Amino acid sequence: MHYPHEVIHDIRTLNDIVDVISSYGVQLRLQGGRHFGLCPFHSEKSASFCVNGEEQMFYCFGCHAGGNVITFVMRHENMDFLDALKLLADRVHYNLPDAKSSTGAKIRARERERTAELNKQAARFYYEQLQQDSTEAELARSYLMDRGVHISLQKRFGLGLAPPGWDNLIAHISAPGSELATAGLAAQSQKNQSRYYDRFRRRLMFPIIESTGRIVGFGGRALPGGDDGEAKYINSPDTPLFNKSRQLYGLNIARKSRANEMIIVEGYMDVLALHQVGFTNTVGVLGTALTAEHVRLLKRASINTVTLLLDSDEAGTRAAEKAIPELLSGGLSVKVLQFSPETGAKDPDEYIQLNGRDKFSRLLTAAKSHVAFKVGLLKHRYALDSESETNQRIRFTEEAASLLTSLTSAIETDAYAQEIADISGITTSAILAEVQKQRAQQIKSQDGQTLIIPTSNRQRVRTSAEEKGLKEARKRLMNLLFTYPVTASALAKSEYLSPEEMCDETYSQLLVLAFANAQSKRHMPPADIIAHFEILEDQQKVAEIFAGETLYKSDIDMEKALNEMAFIIKRAWFTNEMDVLMQKNDLNAVNNLFLSKRNLSSLYITMGDG
Repeated sequence: MHYPHEVIHDIRTLNDIVDVISSYGVQLRLQGGRHFGLCPFHSEKSASFCVNGEEQMFYCFGCHAGGNVITFVMRHENMDFLDALKLLADRVHYNLPDAKSSTGAKIRARERERTAELNKQAARFYYEQLQQDSTEAELARSYLMDRGVHISLQKRFGLGLAPPGWDNLIAHISAPGSELATAGLAAQSQKNQSRYYDRFRRRLMFPIIESTGRIVGFGGRALPGGDDGEAKYINSPDTPLFNKSRQLYGLNIARKSRANEMIIVEGYMDVLALHQVGFTNTVGVLGTALTAEHVRLLKRASINTVTLLLDSDEAGTRAAEKAIPELLSGGLSVKVLQFSPETGAKDPDEYIQLNGRDKFSRLLTAAKSHVAFKVGLLKHRYALDSESETNQRIRFTEEAASLLTSLTSAIETDAYAQEIADISGITTSAILAEVQKQRAQQIKSQDGQTLIIPTSNRQRVRTSAEEKGLKEARKRLMNLLFTYPVTASALAKSEYLSPEEMCDETYSQLLVLAFANAQSKRHMPPADIIAHFEILEDQQKVAEIFAGETLYKSDIDMEKALNEMAFIIKRAWFTNEMDVLMQKNDLNAVNNLFLSKRNLSSLYITMGDG
C-alpha cells in the first residue's frame, strides 16, 4: 500500500459512492433504503445493480461486480488502484501526501506539479489556435479532415496547433522561460542564454495524457509545405513528467474500452485512424522500442493480449522482433499484423484510407501469433523451396522448433509443428521430438544436472461441488467474523484455523484482519475492508462476502455456523496438504495428516472462547 489507510479512508469517505456513480451517468432509484439501476458493466434490461449508501458499497446481482467507490472507478475507468485513488483525490481537491519527505523529493514533486499545470495551459493554447481563422489553422484542419480525423475525434484527443513564430506560447503563458524549458515547452538559446523560444512551431499538436487526465507531454507533426529539412515528428524532451519510453499515446482513452486486447501501432495518426473507425482499443508508441515500462502500463490496464500493427518495412519487422520477447516476458499473448506489398499500404492508416473499415477488420482477425510470425521470418531468411539443400531445411527446422518450446498448449504446439513440417518437408513427429529435446535442455540446473520432476502421482482434482461448497464456506465465515467480532475472537482463541489454511491469499489476509479487529474490539465497515486491497479481483471477492445479509437468531446459531464453515475449510486444507505430500511420496506425513483429519469432527469451537 503506497498510502496510509487513514489517507485512503479520507478519500473514500469524501467521495460519496452514490454521487460518484451517478456522475458517470448511471441512473439510480431509491428503493428500500438502497439505490438500484442498470449495471454499467454488463448489458441488462432489469435493474440488478445495487448501491448501498449506508455501507458505501455497490454490487451487481447479475454480473457480480462489486466493491467500494475506489473499485467502481477502477472498473469504469479501467485504472489501477493508485490511479483511481488519485482521480478521486482530485475530485474532492484532496492533497495526497508526498510519500518521500526529503528536500530533493519535495523539489521534484513541485516540478512535476508545475510542469503539469504549464502543460495544461499549453494544451488549451494549442487547441484554441487550431480553431482560429488563420492560414496555418485552416491548413491543419484541412490536413486532419483529409486523413479522416473528424472534429469529434479532434476534440476527444485534444488536438491543437503550435503556430509559426518563435515566442507565441511564451508570450501567452505567464511563466519564466526556465520553467517552460523544464516543462519541455521552450528551449534556451545557445547564443543568448537569457533568451528562450517555443520548442514547437508550425506543428499539429498531440497532447500525451495519462489515465488520470494529466497532460505529461506533447508530440508535434510538421504541417505540409514546411521546411524539407525539419523532422516530421518531434516529441517533448525528458521532463519531470515525461519520458517517451514510459508513455503510450491514447492509453487514457483506449483503456476505457475495457477490452482485454490492445492494438499497438507506431504513430499518432495510426492511433487516430483506428479510433475513428471504432477500434478504440488502440495505442501508439512514441518513436521508441517497446519497453518493460510499456508492458507494465498494459498490465495495469488489464490487458492480456497485444496485436502489433507495425510498418511492413525492415524497421517495422525489427521493431516487432524486439517487442515480442518484452511482451511475452510480461505475461502477454502476442499477435502480429504487417501489411504486405499486395495490400498497397505500408501502415494501418493508409490501409483504412484505401480499403475501409470492414476489410481492415477482416485483416486484423487474421493476425498471426508471434510464433507464426517468427516462423515466417525464418522461412524467408532460409529462402526455402522444393530444391533447398537438406542442411538448410534442417537448420530452419531446428530454429523453428525452438520457437515452440515456450508453448504450454499441446494443441498449439502440434498445430505449429504441422505448419513447420509442411514448410520443411520433415515429419511432424520428428519436429515434436526436437521440441521435447530442446525443452529438456532448457530445464538444466546450474550445476548441469537435469531436474527430475515426478509425474507418477496425479494430484486429486476437487469436484465443482466441493469447490463451490468451499467458496461459499469462506464467504459465509468472513461475513460472520466481520459482522459479529465475538465469533472472530472465539475462532482466534481456539486456534482451530490459521490464515494459511484458508488456501487462498485474499481470504488469508481477511482472516488476519478479522483477528486483528477482534483483538482491538474494532468494527470495520465493508467499504473499509475492501480498501485494504489494491487488486480488483481481491476487492471483488470482498464485495461478494457482504453482498447479502445473513441474520442469526441466537448465539447458538452463530456458533453452529462458525463450526460448520470452519470445518469445511479445515477439511479442504487437510486434503490439499495430503495431495502435496503424496506427490513427494512422504507417506509418513500423509498418514499423520490422515489421523488428524479423522479427528477433526471431534473438535468444537464454543462462543465462550470469545
